[in-house]
Amino acid sequence: MSKGQTKARSQRQLKVGEEIRHALAWAIGRGDVHDPAVLKASLTITEVSVSPDLKNATVYVVALGRGSDEMDGTLLGLRRAGPFLRHCVAERVQL
Repeated sequence: MSKGQTKARSQRQLKVGEEIRHALAWAIGRGDVHDPAVLKASLTITEVSVSPDLKNATVYVVALGRGSDEMDGTLLGLRRAGPFLRHCVAERVQL
């Protein structure tokens, strides 16, 4: 494989990514995350990219109607809520 090319994701990776995306959207949409930076933002989870061994996931988020400085605060709030969000995903996603 040449530099710059990536291997196509397997069907399982795509399905697990979608399950994680739905679990995170459910937790954030219900207002379970009590961080003020996250509560006042209208978030959209655009994609979840899962590693081939399904141990790591990268979540891509867009905050609608927010400037870059406000987005930085929202990302910090999401990082602070990371352990709670991992717990929510572990409860809702059964592999």
